[in-house]
Amino acid sequence: MNSDCENMKDQIADLLTGNLSESQMRKLEQHLNECAACRDYASALKNEDMLLTEFFAGMDLNTASRQERLLQVIAPSCMSRQTYALSIRRTIMKSPITKIAVAAVIIIAVTLSIQLWNKSTSAAYAFEQTVEAMQGKRSFHIQTYFQQRRKDEFWAEFDEEGKLVRFRQEEGEGPKRILLTTWEDGVKSQYYPPPWGVKLMTRVDNSGGGLENLEGFDPETIVQEVHELVSEGKAVMEIQAPPRYARLMTIHVKRIDGKPLRQVLVVNPDTKLVVRVDDYWDTEDEEKVFHHGIEVLEYNETIDPRLFDPNLPEDTLIMDQVTQEVGMAQGDMSNEEVAVKIIREALDAWAKGDFAKAGKLCGGAPRRMLAEAYSHVRPVRIISIGEPEKIDFGTPRFWVPCQYEIKRDGQLEITNQKLVALTVNGCPGRWYVSIWHTR
Repeated sequence: MNSDCENMKDQIADLLTGNLSESQMRKLEQHLNECAACRDYASALKNEDMLLTEFFAGMDLNTASRQERLLQVIAPSCMSRQTYALSIRRTIMKSPITKIAVAAVIIIAVTLSIQLWNKSTSAAYAFEQTVEAMQGKRSFHIQTYFQQRRKDEFWAEFDEEGKLVRFRQEEGEGPKRILLTTWEDGVKSQYYPPPWGVKLMTRVDNSGGGLENLEGFDPETIVQEVHELVSEGKAVMEIQAPPRYARLMTIHVKRIDGKPLRQVLVVNPDTKLVVRVDDYWDTEDEEKVFHHGIEVLEYNETIDPRLFDPNLPEDTLIMDQVTQEVGMAQGDMSNEEVAVKIIREALDAWAKGDFAKAGKLCGGAPRRMLAEAYSHVRPVRIISIGEPEKIDFGTPRFWVPCQYEIKRDGQLEITNQKLVALTVNGCPGRWYVSIWHTR
């Protein structure tokens, strides 16, 4: 067998797999007619291929589907399955030693997979195992979903008693549109990306829990609530063992106490941890179902502390309501009365250039915010302030329509704005004005 014969090895393997063009086949056939050594090599290769095929056919009648599953697992994503399978087969077919080694590896892998599967499924699974596995929560990283679409992403850490130590929440789509919230040591920071470019720092106590509704996203809490509902006879549970080649198991929970809620929990049978929970609320409209879900990306894993102290753009406007007193005391005024009064005084101070007073009434707005970033809506003369419109929110807040003159490009013009009057977090009885959403 000469150097030309060495170059024919790949084509001989391709001939057996049916991956030669007609012109290549004619050229190879001509070579085989002229070369006894290559004819012997091709014959031996064909016989060994038949022996391997017969061996695996005897192990499993569904050899084709097993080969397909094997290729799905090992084929790199950057290569097509057909190309990769051909590359593997070429390597195997060119060396008897390689064929024996590969056959041995596959035999061992199949045997071990069957043994491990039997071992993992021999013991009956009970949901109590998941309840126990989820206890002792120290951290989680989750992605929430609403109507099958990604919503918020959370990172949270807890102390030994399960109390929240700090968390990070990202809302919105795209890195430039994310509302970023962090909380630690009673201080809540919210970064509103451009066009606002504002970081608001407020005092928020979490001694009673309930911060940012984290309990509703907490995998440990969800699992415990499901267990209690089933134990109390308010829900029924159906545990579906995973298919033979699947990695996760599915648990269906349905309320039978009159609430139209169905839940689907996905559990890792090895760790017993929940990796996803989906809630489906049925409505009178059979075609309309409200969906809310969480995906547990990490559980009790170490979280990079830099996540809780994000780097923000240098030109970020800082509104600090933690280290200084801001706003106006409500006193004996009603909510509507204080909303109108504080907006009138804030606009008046801003128009007069009293940025210290205006900044205090505007929730700690820095001078640069009033004099530069929002100079396009700085009032010159107040025309009217309308009746407050209540905003449906957890804490008192109102839209207050305002009409006043501004100076734009050296000319006076009238603008109509809706400013927000709201209470200061962590400071009962104090109100401030939000001007971020002005146009």
